[in-house]
Amino acid sequence: MSEVSQEALAVSAAGALLGGITGRIVGFPVIGTFIGAVSGSVAGARRMYDWKSPRGIGAFVLDHTWALATTTASVVATGVNAATGAHIDESLTTRQNRMTFDKGLVLRSGFAVTFGYVVNGAADRDGTLSERRRKLVTHHEDQHVWQARMFGPIYPVVYAGWFAVGSIVATAKWFATGRKTKLIDEIDATAYYRNPFEWHAYTCDDNWPPHGVDATKVWAKPFRGSLKSPTLPR
Repeated sequence: MSEVSQEALAVSAAGALLGGITGRIVGFPVIGTFIGAVSGSVAGARRMYDWKSPRGIGAFVLDHTWALATTTASVVATGVNAATGAHIDESLTTRQNRMTFDKGLVLRSGFAVTFGYVVNGAADRDGTLSERRRKLVTHHEDQHVWQARMFGPIYPVVYAGWFAVGSIVATAKWFATGRKTKLIDEIDATAYYRNPFEWHAYTCDDNWPPHGVDATKVWAKPFRGSLKSPTLPR
């Protein structure tokens, strides 16, 4: 048996155990075990977790306990990506504590999107992974991966709730100001770019205010306390 197969089996078993315990706590032991087993199997086969670092071990534990809900989204996204022929970028996946696909399940053309530990749409529109897109994964999308881990089931609720309320507020403002701008721009500014999770991720990517966005419509300053990194071409 190859080392990859051994890792897949071991991580699947450990994921099933942790997922089962978590599932039992919330009343869904069978589902928790199943999600943990599938997630562990795929992550192990792709050698996703960095087992030599506390960060990698912590990522695995969080993914199969506190963040099991967002890991479920990861499993679904991985299945969709496999069915649609998306490819995994090994350099942005192996021992990186995340799984990165060139295309896959995306919600908007040109935008990468992260479900749990799965990053989709990393490549440019031409299918290549430029230096800028790689930085997008390592500095922006990776923040979402860890946001999901740290906030667990709270993360999707707050993110979706902000987007829903923000969309309503933006639409009301658009009507109140005479519909002089594009509604989609108002919704983007309020529901998406002002979302604290996005504000934080864009700041970590040295991209605040976001490139091409009217700076007067978003938060005036970068997210407080975010770490800066060397600036790369946008």
